[in-house]
Amino acid sequence: MSFTRSIFNNSVFFLALIPLFAVWGFWVTYFTRPAGTIALHEHLHGVAMFAWLGLLVLQAFLIRTNRRSLHRQTGKLVYLLGPWIIISTILLANYRLNARGLTPEGLHVFGLQFFILIQYTVCLAMALRHRKQPDVHARWMICTAFSMLDPIFARIIGINFLQVPIESGMIQLITYGFTDLIVIALVLRDWQAERRQDVFLPMLLLLLVTQLPTLFVLKIPAWTAFADWFMRLPLT
Repeated sequence: MSFTRSIFNNSVFFLALIPLFAVWGFWVTYFTRPAGTIALHEHLHGVAMFAWLGLLVLQAFLIRTNRRSLHRQTGKLVYLLGPWIIISTILLANYRLNARGLTPEGLHVFGLQFFILIQYTVCLAMALRHRKQPDVHARWMICTAFSMLDPIFARIIGINFLQVPIESGMIQLITYGFTDLIVIALVLRDWQAERRQDVFLPMLLLLLVTQLPTLFVLKIPAWTAFADWFMRLPLT
């Protein structure tokens, strides 16, 4: 079995784990919060993200069971959920930055949201661009899930195992390392099996380019000025 065929048949198992970890990660900060303490922007974003994860699992399952026609039909939801995620993330970032202000925590969380949104948007754009090339499209759709691993596992680690200020970056070193190792393994496997470096290698570079600023750039005056401009936008 080729590695591409393996991705088509087996990615559903990896993707199905992510919503389970997401429930764990957001159990305290979202699911069990008292009624009335969750803002509309948090609901809109949360529903969009879980809907996207559900769509990824569904699409992978339909390919595994060879229901390609239904896969194409349900795939049209991408055109609804993709912009929904992008817009709701921007609104949520503005809402939370206004709530936290230009504090170290506020600047750091805004940076995470900003650069993770770049990851997701690039992956989504590439998946849509190559929608008529199933082997490329499937890889980029899987890559959209990698942009969600840090928000999920940062909460699992920060709440249950390592209580440190989020702006310290210690948790991100763990979550970034975990995500990068998965992608590195895919890069090596794709090259070994099919001599491919058209998706997972660019994804690894995208991760590095968007991860490093959150560790080194967010404390400089230019970032504070950008965050202040964004915070003042009348979005929420």
